Amino acid sequence: MSDEFPQMIGKYKILGIIAKGGMGIVYKAIHPSLKRYVIIKKLTARGKSGNAERFKKEAQILLDLQSPYIVHLFDYFTEAGYRYMVEELVDGLALDGLIKKQTSLPCPIAMLFMQDACFALKYAHSKDIVHRDIKPGNILISKRGEIKLADFGIASDSEEKENNLTQTGVALGTPAYMPPEQFEDSANVDNRADIYALGIMLYEMVTGTKPYPGTFSIETLNIIKKGKYINPRKIDKTIPKKIAKLINKMIKPKAKNRYQNIDSVLKEVKKYLKHYDTHELRVQIAKAVLAKNTYEFKNLEPKDKIKQRIKIISISAISAILLFVSAWKIGLIHKTILSPWYTQVKIEMQMPKSLSTNMDLPIKVFFFENDGNEIPEVNGSERTFFVKGSRFIDKFIPSNSELEVSRPAAKNKTYTINTVYLKPGDYRAKVVVGPYVWWKSFSVTDENAILECDFLKNMIRSIKIRPSAFDSETGNEITSQTIFSVLINNEWKTLDTINLDELKSGTVWKIKATSEGYSEEIFSLLIDWFQDEIFVSASLSKNWFNLNGNK
Repeated sequence: MSDEFPQMIGKYKILGIIAKGGMGIVYKAIHPSLKRYVIIKKLTARGKSGNAERFKKEAQILLDLQSPYIVHLFDYFTEAGYRYMVEELVDGLALDGLIKKQTSLPCPIAMLFMQDACFALKYAHSKDIVHRDIKPGNILISKRGEIKLADFGIASDSEEKENNLTQTGVALGTPAYMPPEQFEDSANVDNRADIYALGIMLYEMVTGTKPYPGTFSIETLNIIKKGKYINPRKIDKTIPKKIAKLINKMIKPKAKNRYQNIDSVLKEVKKYLKHYDTHELRVQIAKAVLAKNTYEFKNLEPKDKIKQRIKIISISAISAILLFVSAWKIGLIHKTILSPWYTQVKIEMQMPKSLSTNMDLPIKVFFFENDGNEIPEVNGSERTFFVKGSRFIDKFIPSNSELEVSRPAAKNKTYTINTVYLKPGDYRAKVVVGPYVWWKSFSVTDENAILECDFLKNMIRSIKIRPSAFDSETGNEITSQTIFSVLINNEWKTLDTINLDELKSGTVWKIKATSEGYSEEIFSLLIDWFQDEIFVSASLSKNWFNLNGNK
């Protein structure tokens, strides 16, 4: 935009204006230390006191949500009477922009968006946070195909309910995506409202249209309450029945008739996506984001489609084939008839317990022949990781002693796969953990082997704290006269006395800012496993009692 903008806001260099509205302005800026692009949201609306509280509430909520599927909050501060939030810049476009460009999305692509949105909501709901504004405009896509949930401006949590920040009987949200109960009383909706909105979003992705009007009116509410909409398969016959059924149950008018938790939705989404290479789907999304015009998605057929064509074979032949396939899958053929030509290969991966528990990341591995040319995938070699020793069979059948490895540290979990059988030669393994990918080249000989994958093993790392302090009234920097302390073992330690190895990511740290003549400020920060540098900006207010004594 051509509007004039300030050169600096706080410590951030402003590069331009991204958006401007009645409530505020969104700037593009650069982080002074990280040297990465960020966005700065400025709240300009001052007419209602609730605006400032809602803005602050959004920052508090984002601070507690450290997930690769949710936009990251870097900073929150006040300057010259205005409030600011500093968030990561997702350098792509929003889902509504992609739908507009494509008209509609292929079902596998739409279901990948559903998966990542479900991961984001599962994490938010575990924190007792309801988003209340799920829609394509709040789903951001990076140029690398990362999918993130944004805009928690009207989200609610347990603290909000206690403080009545949203008045009972008030409707908040986007009408086209709101369930009936949110029209009538937004203050008391629960996670089922997010499930409803997510179902509406899925309908829009696969059909290119919305099932209900998008206006705040009695007529709209009455239509939604009836739950009558055009079946998506009448719009597009290629939409699978299972997706139409999923949508139908997600957008039931009565909350009690919908899916009761996001895990139930995620289960159905995963069941659908297991037939696809989700990493390749993500690559297709990235290409669609970068394309100037409509993009033609490729390679979207399920991997097991060929199996569906074995219907013309006689019952006896089918039985024989199934018996052979079963023997092949469990490795019986390789261990006996083909043993001189095949080698047993396994992969074991260590991940931090916090990552595997909280993120619920899907983990798969694919094997490719490293022929130096086409690098073809080895048929039937795809494997899904599971926690080592968690399966019933593992507890009663001892593993091959040649494949044993040392137990990981208590902070990690060990994941493994069912044995894959490969001919001697050169190969590549592609491990996909959510949006993360790890490649490893290896050679197979005639001896059984195990590959150790530890690219996520040591993600918990030492962190550095970069503090800064400002006078809340003047905006003047007072960092040099401010003491920053961290609570370690129930004792406040100043930053200059803390060893580097004392502060680790993957936990919560309390940080205190103290300056003579000012009221102290305490931060409670959840530091995620991938963070190694934390920027704390304290906006301190004058303590007039200490300055004047008699006031």
